[in-house]
Amino acid sequence: MATFPLPPNLGALHDDVIAYASAIQCTIAEDGGCQSLASEALNVLAYNALLTHRGIRTLCEAGWTPLTPILNRTLLDIFANCIGVLNRPELAEFMASFKYIADFYRKWLTDPEITAPERQEANAALDALVARLPTADQGAARQLIQDGHPRTYWFQPEYNTTKDLLELSPHHIHRIYKLFSSVTHGGFSARILFNDDPAAENINPRQHPRNTLRSIAASCRLLLEICYIRDRWDNFEVGEAAYNELLVRINALQTP
Repeated sequence: MATFPLPPNLGALHDDVIAYASAIQCTIAEDGGCQSLASEALNVLAYNALLTHRGIRTLCEAGWTPLTPILNRTLLDIFANCIGVLNRPELAEFMASFKYIADFYRKWLTDPEITAPERQEANAALDALVARLPTADQGAARQLIQDGHPRTYWFQPEYNTTKDLLELSPHHIHRIYKLFSSVTHGGFSARILFNDDPAAENINPRQHPRNTLRSIAASCRLLLEICYIRDRWDNFEVGEAAYNELLVRINALQTP
């Protein structure tokens, strides 16, 4: 049981955004599931976003709201990844396969402690991904594997930083990303941001009603936008009406 339950209207909004995300997933599954690598990438991103959204509520209701900017920044990273996969639709399969999905396997192969069976597993996964690419993209994918030096971010060199991706969004969210990043990296703002009483040097869980509202509102909006991208790409915008209704409810929240 939650120590500091969300107000009923906020809890209902949080759950209704989850229901929206789940409905999109169910509709896609009923139509045969992921039909492309880009769809698989969006599926993973939406799944991770939903878990993060639920985790933010758990932290708020347990009295740890000041930690939630870290998870909200994760949602912003997921949103940026969605942009990276789909910003150029003609490259979506290549970006999803060898710039997102295959990034883990490519970096795993550079681990000096990788075992022979693990190396075989990683190479087999990469071969399977190459085989699913359009023929025109397979040469570039093979070249990336042979290069053997994955970049820090999977979306490089097409985009250099997360900022580059977020600035492609019609939503002005890079400023928020920078604000949350400071908390993620241990900046001084962790003492102030999303903390209802920064002067209280109390290490015990505490209720933060003002900033819990802000955190849940941010989480709801980010999960909504991430799943809206998936709805438009994979689902013919079937969830458009639900998206608009939830957006009105989120915007109606009185956040300080």
